[in-house]
Amino acid sequence: MTTKKIFKAKRVVNADSTAWLNDHSVVVEDGLITGVVPSSNLASAGDSHEVFDLGDVSLLPGLVDAHCHMHCSATHDAQALALTESDQQLTIRATNNMRKAVLAGTTTIRDLGSRNQVAFAVRQMIESGHVPGPRLLLAGTPITITAGHCWFFGTEADTTDQVRTAIRAQVKLGANVIKMMATGGMFTPTANPRKPQYPVETLKAAVEEAHRMNVPIVTHTLSAQGVRNVVEAGVDQLIHSRWYHADPTKGLDYDQDTVKKMVDQGQWVDPTLGHALLGQEAKAKGEIGPMDPHWSVSFTVVEESEHIETLMKMQEAGIRFTTGLDMGMTYGTHDRSAANAWAFVEKLGWTNWKAVHAATAGTAEALGLDGQIGSLKPGMIADLAAFGGNPAENIRDMDQASTVVQSGRLLKLNDRVLV
Repeated sequence: MTTKKIFKAKRVVNADSTAWLNDHSVVVEDGLITGVVPSSNLASAGDSHEVFDLGDVSLLPGLVDAHCHMHCSATHDAQALALTESDQQLTIRATNNMRKAVLAGTTTIRDLGSRNQVAFAVRQMIESGHVPGPRLLLAGTPITITAGHCWFFGTEADTTDQVRTAIRAQVKLGANVIKMMATGGMFTPTANPRKPQYPVETLKAAVEEAHRMNVPIVTHTLSAQGVRNVVEAGVDQLIHSRWYHADPTKGLDYDQDTVKKMVDQGQWVDPTLGHALLGQEAKAKGEIGPMDPHWSVSFTVVEESEHIETLMKMQEAGIRFTTGLDMGMTYGTHDRSAANAWAFVEKLGWTNWKAVHAATAGTAEALGLDGQIGSLKPGMIADLAAFGGNPAENIRDMDQASTVVQSGRLLKLNDRVLV
């Protein structure tokens, strides 16, 4: 049976996410957008369509987030919980986190590191309609070295052959993307963020193996040498892309030549600035802070302004940034993906519209879904999120959605949860 709906709003974003269409409506049939038209043109549409007048709101495509850990708690003790909790406990938390995410307006998420037993089961239950949640692209377990970054929910693989086998196993399970830990990370005491975990030869083999099966590969990368390694290897996207010097007595080791190669190769970067912003705000409120920084990083403190400077240089060189919150890490709560856009405006000086575009169409393109989601135009999947206020004037008006539609299905209407 054909389902036809109309969603009216005072402000509807245009197809390019550059301006509002005032007093417009999005027409939806069988989960797809069939038109975005002036509401005045639809005076008699109530005879054939179910009409929802959302009122004085800003109607956007559903937000898209490129970096999640669905079963992590986003609390100050997130590491301890991920290390000690059972698969059953983590599955319950992941289910709740994904529900919170979609009801906040994030309708598509790429999860870049959760236990296989959790991630694939949760996706199956969402897709079968048993629980509400976002459209999920999954890596499953990240691939890391023995005792490497996030080993406690990763697949440990040390040699090139072991890495190839691990990649094949993830794709066999249904992974849409491969995540490798190219360097150590803050979350794992036994992994040094300033040091690479894999040589270039192994990373090249990983890229070859993933691409052989037509699956993209992304890498967690915090050190300058790690960045150089993954750029030489040709990975598709870099997560964090920080430039820590290998020597703990030194700060950053930014390399403009490597950045130029990144631009030439079209490699996207997820700078995870929204997560940093939420952590700073939690600390300012007196909440328990994140775990202490890894010793190799705290040995020589690098101020945030230095990291921002490198990101600005990368942006000026032509690097494109995705919105990825690193959901699940301390204070990166699963219902605050919009903080990515806030951080782009407040920390990098972006215009509000540029940030809105990144949180929707831009990140959809990075995930290879730009022909399906991220824009309000005919033929696209009907993922909608309505926000009070006007994000074009105040980016923080884009926060908790009041109305959420996913694939044409109404999940939340005027702050009333329907699922």
